[in-house]
This record gives sequence, structure tokens and C-alpha cells, in this order.
Amino acid sequence: MYVVTLMTHGEQILRNAVLMRHAEPLVEPNRPPAEWHLSSQGRSFSYELATCLNAIGLRRIVTSPEAKAAETAAVVADVLGVSVIVDDRLREVRRPWTGSHFDSAVASYLKGERQEGWEPIRAVVSRLQDSLVNHTGAGPVGLVTHGTAMACLLDSLCLVEPAKFWSELTMPDAWTFDGERILRLYLTDT
Repeated sequence: MYVVTLMTHGEQILRNAVLMRHAEPLVEPNRPPAEWHLSSQGRSFSYELATCLNAIGLRRIVTSPEAKAAETAAVVADVLGVSVIVDDRLREVRRPWTGSHFDSAVASYLKGERQEGWEPIRAVVSRLQDSLVNHTGAGPVGLVTHGTAMACLLDSLCLVEPAKFWSELTMPDAWTFDGERILRLYLTDT
């Protein structure tokens, strides 16, 4: 019974949300990923994303504090003429640096395999759901977050196979829920 209630609640909070993955960052190996800024292509794609979302009527953008997400949010909000709210609960999964093994480590994590030093999936889902509850009550809102965190959330609602979903995400990307399934709203051309 509890799972059914949670799924119904999750579906309700997704109805007023557009989940966005940040645009492409400029990878700086000597800096933590949370400090990476958008690449010039990432900034350009952020403008395209905003144009694509214009007809939805988003009332505000809520973003992870990580630089690449906050910069994506700022571009989208500027084009749409809405405000930006920073919410730490939308940050990426906390994890150690994985270097060249990133893709395989994320895939293992999303399959439920314990990864040393990684934030538990339940904690990720809980904070994202809390953010959604806090921000989606007043009509359509865009939430700029990260691929792994988004995959965890949508898997918890039985809407995606998380590793496959994560591997097919683009930077940026945007998804919404139509009451039955999630729908992609934006797909980069690269």
C-alpha cells in the first residue's frame, strides 16, 4: 500500500514539472565536476532548449547549485523571462571521482550495485522528491538537475530502466510526465 501511495504522489508532483539535465560542461579534470562551467556549445544548446520550452509556460526554474546546472538554468530563465531558485536537493549524486571508469560506475550504481563512497539511491530519490513537492504546487516549473539523479528519481517511480535512460540522455535534455509515461521534450542534434 505504501508503494502505491508513493507512486501516486510521485506522479502528481511530476505533472507540473519539466525535468531538465544540464547542458554540456567544459570538462576541467583538475576541478571537481560540481565546479565545471558550460562549454560554448552547452551555452548555445541551452538557448535552443529554452526556445523549445517557451510554449509550456513555465513559471520559474529551480536548479542544482552546481555551476553547469545553474548556468543552464540562467540561460533558460533569461529567455523565458522567469526567475531562478537554487535548491541543493537537485544536485548530482555525491560520489568520488571515477575518471575514465565513469560510465561503467554509473551503470553499476543504477543497477543497484553498491559503489564505495556513492550517495545511497534512496537518499537521492528522497531529496529530489522533496524538491518536487516544494516547488511544483504553483504550476509548471522547470527543474535543472543531473543525469544520474534524474535516472534514480524516474526509476523509483517505475517510469524508466535507469541505466538505459541515463545512457541515452543528452546535454541538455528535457522530460515531462503526461499521466502515463515520461515524454522527451528536447533532444540535442549531436
